Amino acid sequence: MRVFLLAVFLISGWGMAQSSAPSLAELSKQTRERKAKGYKPAPLFTNADLKNFENAPVSVSEAAEEGNHPEETKAAAVKAPASPDDAEYAKLLAEWRPKFQAAVIDYKNAVNRGLVLKLRLNYLYNSTYHALTYDVTPAMFLAAEFERTAKEVESNKEEVARAEKAIEALKVEARAAGVKEGDSVAMVGELPKPTIPDV
Repeated sequence: MRVFLLAVFLISGWGMAQSSAPSLAELSKQTRERKAKGYKPAPLFTNADLKNFENAPVSVSEAAEEGNHPEETKAAAVKAPASPDDAEYAKLLAEWRPKFQAAVIDYKNAVNRGLVLKLRLNYLYNSTYHALTYDVTPAMFLAAEFERTAKEVESNKEEVARAEKAIEALKVEARAAGVKEGDSVAMVGELPKPTIPDV
């Protein structure tokens, strides 16, 4: 009897699902209508496309800095062809770009190390609390690890500060060598903020 009732419910449910689903003809009609309206699918970006945009230089408008009008700037840009100075400046940028990239990588590594240390401190704090609840012996070992991690956090704070100072010093050197402020800022990009806890 149970099998019969189960079969009746399954067949009726399957029949209702078939009647409520749109037919293939309706779906194709909707697709044709969408194409007739000029529907364009969203562009698909792949990892190869994103590599082209990685570390792309951001142009900074000099019109705002100098106070020129946009019409004058456009006219000057149209009249002035590429000069040997532009080629020399491009070489200068190519020379400084790897230096800035290395400094930024050092800074980001220091910040990421700080994040890892923060996670370790949270883990040790929670483990110590749990160990104190049940047994004092593991808590003593965890306290030593907590102290060692706290020292690493302090050294990481200094490491982040050194990396930040190195980037600022590199900006000053680049400016002295003739790199524009906007280009050095573009080569550095947006730096992550360190989130190192106070211990």
